[in-house]
Amino acid sequence: MSRIRILPDILSNQIAAGEVVQRPVSVVKELVENAMDAGADRIIVEIENGGKTLIRVSDNGCGLSRDEAVLSLERYATSKIYTKEDLFSISTFGFRGEALPSIASVSKFSLVSRTKENAVATRVDMNGGKLSGVTDTGAPVGTMVEVRQLFFNTPARRKFLKNENTEAGHIADALAGLTLGNPGVGFRLVVNHRSVKSYPPGQTLFQRAQMVLGKEAADYLYDMQWPDTDDGGDSGLPGLAIRGVCANPGVTRSTANRIFLFVNRRLVYDRGLISAMFQGYRGRIMKGRYPVGAVCVELPCDQVDVNVHPAKREIKFITPGPVYQALSLAVANALSRGQADNLSYSRAFMAGKKDTPTPVQVTLKSASLPEKRSTPDLFESVSAPQPSPVYEAVKPFSESLKAAEPLEKSWGPEPETKRLPHAFPADHANQTSGQGITMPPRVIGQVLNIYIVVEKENHLILVDQHAAHERIVFEQLLNRYRRMDVQSQSLAVPEVLELSHKEAVVLESIMADLADLGIRIEPFGGTSFIIKSVPVLVEEKHVGPMVVEMVENISHADGLGPKDDWLEHALATMACHRSVRGGQSMSLEEMTALVAQLFTCENPMHCPHGRPVFVSFDARSLEKLFKRLV
Repeated sequence: MSRIRILPDILSNQIAAGEVVQRPVSVVKELVENAMDAGADRIIVEIENGGKTLIRVSDNGCGLSRDEAVLSLERYATSKIYTKEDLFSISTFGFRGEALPSIASVSKFSLVSRTKENAVATRVDMNGGKLSGVTDTGAPVGTMVEVRQLFFNTPARRKFLKNENTEAGHIADALAGLTLGNPGVGFRLVVNHRSVKSYPPGQTLFQRAQMVLGKEAADYLYDMQWPDTDDGGDSGLPGLAIRGVCANPGVTRSTANRIFLFVNRRLVYDRGLISAMFQGYRGRIMKGRYPVGAVCVELPCDQVDVNVHPAKREIKFITPGPVYQALSLAVANALSRGQADNLSYSRAFMAGKKDTPTPVQVTLKSASLPEKRSTPDLFESVSAPQPSPVYEAVKPFSESLKAAEPLEKSWGPEPETKRLPHAFPADHANQTSGQGITMPPRVIGQVLNIYIVVEKENHLILVDQHAAHERIVFEQLLNRYRRMDVQSQSLAVPEVLELSHKEAVVLESIMADLADLGIRIEPFGGTSFIIKSVPVLVEEKHVGPMVVEMVENISHADGLGPKDDWLEHALATMACHRSVRGGQSMSLEEMTALVAQLFTCENPMHCPHGRPVFVSFDARSLEKLFKRLV
């Protein structure tokens, strides 16, 4: 007797179901995609017990004739492709011909369908993959598929399903994704006979995104597109078009579950697209946080391979580079346009913050308040204590910025007689920023020796002094590096670094690039290195920890990545080590100069590490805080 046998159809369908049908949400996805392939513009999804008891998907598509309805339940029966050439230019959601027979093999299945040419509909019933009846019935034009008792004949699969709420949540999330990629189609989700979600047909992508991405993001979404009228560039890939929405960097998540990616309307997962989206947010979002948005990529069908996995969630681009570059630019341009209104853009960083502020005891320095009062202070009992010795030991702000002069000047040391910090010359006060804001705003004072209080255009603005100075110094360093106008100074006492073997290998590979930044390092035997010179802008005492931080960041990334990425990160590290710290006292004149130059930066909204530089409150927000408006 031969040990090799051909598997029965029912068993092979159940094996295929293990890849196609992993849980109830897989069934919903396959049936909804079939409905959209049939041209439906209204789809209703009904579930009971998280989809384990019932899944019913109804649509108003073209429907199936009697013969087509029966044949559709045969494995590899499909209307989507006919030749091998079709496999490489797939324009429909489904094409394998595995979904319906796989679903029917692990459930009690029924299909009712009618075309507009037929007066009656056809009903096909199956039980665990076995055909149990084909009858005529009454039904409107379209198709209705019922899946009952999912995995009833494969209890090992059923026991791995989660509770009702979890499975229903997966279905709601998946349906939300499908609706976002197809805003013209109307959807309704009914859970246990109760309508919980409804998406009307005929919406735009922006309108659908506001519904799907939630209230937190709805008011802070920006349209993005490629080709972009502001950029005018060419991706080099004919037929490539990108549209979508991206949220303000103040609206982020701890996971990537609010990044929806679509390729030719198909909901997909692609690490390259997510990475490209992060590139667009570079310098605007903090490490460990994920942006929110939806990306719809349209390109010729022969430029993308969707036949990677039976679930059809994974795809491969024939030439991925132009796609990723176009998406990165589309996101960056959309966020740049959003920053045109700085004050509105900054309010997003306060969106969704429901924490009740705790009263703090502070001293507010302002030119309008005398240092000594001749009359008793009504609030004397709650005044802030005197600065601690730790703060008193900090160098004056103007001294800590001795080398950070404006870009048009020499990078050499400045005379000691200058009182104002060189990074913030007075002639910047009347300039107009790159974002269209005419300076200067009115600086009121300093809170907690960390935040600068500013009034601007009927807004109250709180500026993080360290983040603001970090952005200014970073852009100075970056511009000088781009112009190759870097000057360095030799250390009087060279500094020795002791690294691990992995870190030593990384440092050896980037020493030439560090030299371009003005940091000259030489091997000193084994895993030791010696720092010989540093940029003029960097203080000697900060060099060692700064270089170690650069090397550790690259080591933890398991590779160097794009050169521009790590070089900008290195410049950000240098700017961070050189910037004024929180807790450092500043005079009103110094604060005014700092704020003035901040708004002349290319990106005044974020520090180089993605933190917000300032937040703003409009008059309405303040009135709500004080219950003047309810």
